Amino acid sequence: MEKVKVAVVGCGTISDIYMTNMTNGKFEILELVACSDMMVQRMEECAAKYGCKAMSLDEICADPEIEMVLNLTPPGAHYPVNKQCLLAGKHVFCEKMIAAELWQGKELVELAEEKGLRLGVAPDTFLGASVQTAKFIVESGLIGTPLSCRASISRDYGAFGEFLPHLYKKGGGIALDMGGYYLTALAAILGPARSIAAFTATHNPVRINNRIGSPMMGQQYELEVPNVLAATIQYESGVLGTLHMNSDTLMDEKYCLEIYGTDGILSMGNPNNFGDPVVLKRLKRPEIEFPLSHGFDSNSRGLGAAEMAWSIRAGRPHRASKEMAYHVFEMIHGMMISAEQGAFYQMESTFTPPEILPTGGIGNSKWVGTEERALQ
Repeated sequence: MEKVKVAVVGCGTISDIYMTNMTNGKFEILELVACSDMMVQRMEECAAKYGCKAMSLDEICADPEIEMVLNLTPPGAHYPVNKQCLLAGKHVFCEKMIAAELWQGKELVELAEEKGLRLGVAPDTFLGASVQTAKFIVESGLIGTPLSCRASISRDYGAFGEFLPHLYKKGGGIALDMGGYYLTALAAILGPARSIAAFTATHNPVRINNRIGSPMMGQQYELEVPNVLAATIQYESGVLGTLHMNSDTLMDEKYCLEIYGTDGILSMGNPNNFGDPVVLKRLKRPEIEFPLSHGFDSNSRGLGAAEMAWSIRAGRPHRASKEMAYHVFEMIHGMMISAEQGAFYQMESTFTPPEILPTGGIGNSKWVGTEERALQ
């Protein structure tokens, strides 16, 4: 099948694993042909390293051979880059989140729909072995009827943010930076949410950067986003959930992602990873680590873009859809609105949960073929 020619926009830290996976044979459907970055030296170094062209964004948009743009820019640039590429007739796969402002995300979804283009959005870790196995367990009835869920993430953005300033600016923060992993995993399994209530806090909003080696060392900065959030979620299925996020505590990350059913409890590990253990607890039985039923248990960044490329060629909906991405995006903004107004936020968007991936292609060998078979 004809490969989909891809250009990467944004050659920062996360781009390395994406471009490695596109050029080492992991995703044969994708052909990396160009990269772009506002830092010319970094762009040229990436182009040389991965054997592609160094091009400006305008040149990428004007090149008729490039079908898809992989947007790996910082969150504040997602909206303008996504919009320019869609207007140029390119399919777009974007790192999380779809945009910074809610209206921007809605506009991009409508623009892609109007132009008949694909818009996919990370996180694509929900397509990895852990969440797909968890989805298999739930859909097989092994925990009975899901009734509630719990998600929690804590880390120290004082350490991360002083090297990556976008984390404490508008469009960043732990909710938009990390919340998407947890909410997308739950959305892929439980479906859309109906209503939300939340509280937020911004602890110690004015700070001095004391990180040795940071380009902003010694400078004062202000947190533009909350660093503590507690929310409750009512899903359309009737499942009730809680979400807790704290980015002003220990650097040692602590996480939880669980679904509680009438017949069992399911723990998924860290949804920022592809292959964390999935643990099942049933009545009068010890907890068991459930065998991973799906492939992609290693770092498979770019999996969502590859699945979208196969879907383009096959003429079917892609799983990391703009509708689910916008719904999760609205959930997070809804939490902020709920906290500001002191009232429930009623969700306006919805989506159809993505189908589970085929279980074929677990691992890569001559006996089972490649993991990519599951995307074809």
